[in-house]
Amino acid sequence: MSHKNPCFFFLLVTTLLLLPGSTRAQDTTDLDSLYKRVQMSSPREMVDVFDALQERYLALDQERAIRFARQGLKQTEKSSPLSRVLANRNMAFIYGKFGFKEEALRHFQRALATAKENQGEEMGLGLAYFHLGQFLSQQGLLAEGLQHILDASKIFESLQLYNYVILCHYESCMISYSAHNYQQCIDEGYRLLQYHDRLSKTESSRAADFQKMSTCNTIALAHRQMKQYAGALRYFDQAEALARKINDEFWIGLINGNKAVVLRDMGRTEEAKTGVLADYKVSQKFSMWSSAGMACLTMSDIYLTQGNYPLANTYLDSAHIMFSREHDVITSRKNMASYWLSWSRLKSVQGAYGPAYDGLLKHVKLRDSLSHEQEALNLAKVKVAFDLDRKQTEIALLTKNNEIQEERIRGQNILFIVTLMGLILLVVLVMLLVNNFRRQRNISRLIRQQRDEIEIKNSELEAQSAMLQENNQYIQTLNTQLEMKVVERTRQLALSNQELDTFLYRSSHDIRRPITTLLGLDQVARHIVNDPQANMLFDKVVETARNMDSMLFKMQMMYELNKPDLPLEPIHLNPLVEEAVQYFQNDFRRFGITSHLSVHADITILSNVGLLRIIFRNLIENAVLFRKTQPGVTPFIDVNITRIGDHVEIHVADNGMGVEEKYQARLFDLYFRASQASKGNGLGLYLVNKAIHKLKGTITLMSDYGIGTTFTIHLPLAQHHSAN
Repeated sequence: MSHKNPCFFFLLVTTLLLLPGSTRAQDTTDLDSLYKRVQMSSPREMVDVFDALQERYLALDQERAIRFARQGLKQTEKSSPLSRVLANRNMAFIYGKFGFKEEALRHFQRALATAKENQGEEMGLGLAYFHLGQFLSQQGLLAEGLQHILDASKIFESLQLYNYVILCHYESCMISYSAHNYQQCIDEGYRLLQYHDRLSKTESSRAADFQKMSTCNTIALAHRQMKQYAGALRYFDQAEALARKINDEFWIGLINGNKAVVLRDMGRTEEAKTGVLADYKVSQKFSMWSSAGMACLTMSDIYLTQGNYPLANTYLDSAHIMFSREHDVITSRKNMASYWLSWSRLKSVQGAYGPAYDGLLKHVKLRDSLSHEQEALNLAKVKVAFDLDRKQTEIALLTKNNEIQEERIRGQNILFIVTLMGLILLVVLVMLLVNNFRRQRNISRLIRQQRDEIEIKNSELEAQSAMLQENNQYIQTLNTQLEMKVVERTRQLALSNQELDTFLYRSSHDIRRPITTLLGLDQVARHIVNDPQANMLFDKVVETARNMDSMLFKMQMMYELNKPDLPLEPIHLNPLVEEAVQYFQNDFRRFGITSHLSVHADITILSNVGLLRIIFRNLIENAVLFRKTQPGVTPFIDVNITRIGDHVEIHVADNGMGVEEKYQARLFDLYFRASQASKGNGLGLYLVNKAIHKLKGTITLMSDYGIGTTFTIHLPLAQHHSAN
């Protein structure tokens, strides 16, 4: 976006300042009411009426727009000269919109001729000069267009119509930039800004701010072309401030991109990167592929100068992708010429001189072809201008010869004089017609060439669109098939998981019954058998049975934890904790473990009894498994429960082996065991953590290796929603 031609925005600014709000075309009755207003309007009001008519015309289709515009032109035949000027101007706009450039030029010229024929019609003359100059500059006849614009500016200034004077200076500024006359472009831009400063704040508008922003941007571009970098940065900053004032994201990105080129030229590459990246993002957002590609080339050049060849190559590849999306053939070729030049420089710096030379050849070939085309276009423009000057000179010479002949034959017969004057007028008329025909033929030839290029581009776009539709249809078919497969496999997986969970739960429940029976038989056998060796065997059997029962209990709890909804009920914590402690009384007696339970009050919480049982049993079991076994050490387990606000705080502490700090972060992972010698199965603390989170609680660990471990749990007194 760093090298945009500001002339692209001519029509936009003119429309914003001269036309009122855009509306849809109304019916014939609406147009007739506007025609009637023409007869009773002042000159300024008449301009507003014809502007409104032009809006209606431009909103119609081609056939209706031309028909209504001709009707309006016919109704002004006997009206004021200003109305005829404006009607011809509207007719020219309609023809120009629908591609009839010859007819558009003819009506612009007719508007100017009408204004010249009527002395004192200064406003109509200024408008005719302005619109004809604008049209000629858009067709590439910059000198002729600029002359008409300057003539219009003088007229408007004499009438003190400063809004139109501002428009004239704006057009002059843009035309001068397009003609590479950068100093004149800057001078015209300064004059425009001075006129804006004269206007009161009540006359300022979004359109005026847009015009000032565009002008500041163009002045900055001209300063940059003249290597006046300080001036360029100053006016880029002013342009960006105005763009932010009107909240125009596209122009903010454009101005930052232009500013980045200046910063790069000044060697301030880091600041330049920020502007270029902003330019790149905005260009992509608005599908300005050529601009996005030029931003990538700028980034590549910056990284090339910094010696960062991989990033330079990456941005070159991105530029190639952006340029490939550009639909305009001429613009695409210009872009690719710049791309091959940057590519050649990169390869040359990297020492790949063969590819660098090939890239340079491609750049030269594209540049030369574009240069030849530009020369042919310039020659055509020069020829048109030359033919125009030659015919005007011939007319002037013929007119002068006629005056000399009139003086020589003044005394001759009056009839001879009249006849001769008639012949002279006929010759002049023929020459004017021939001159007009040739000029229109040249313009028509240029327009036909442009129309052919547009038709070729349209054909390419249609072919690409058809291919894209086929690809999209194929992708949609694949997506539909894939979604069906995913749905079927998901259903099968859910069914398998459900069957597996049911099997696990029922199997563990069935296996626990014989284990419970085995533990009961142990109690009976101990009353019957008094043999110490037999009691020792019973201890081993009971330990094994309890380990199996604990494992099956955890499997059942795993099933319970995976249920989507768990019932909640009021639960007294004291009996529940005592039940968990009582379950391990045999272990406490065997291993000499001292337990202490402290519940500060009869605390009741709304929770799930199964999840709480998982928490207490597994934490106490963990303390039993990892107790200290050294002689002289008395293991203890301390359970402390306190109510704090709307939460319950639970501490389970022991003086066991403790956990090394390197293992503490993974202690709640599934199947985690700190060492192969660990007695646990890696499920207990995982189930505790999962149950606590299901109850919307938290658990923390504080452990010193060789000293002991304390688990701290916080649970809410009431669950607002069912545990899920």
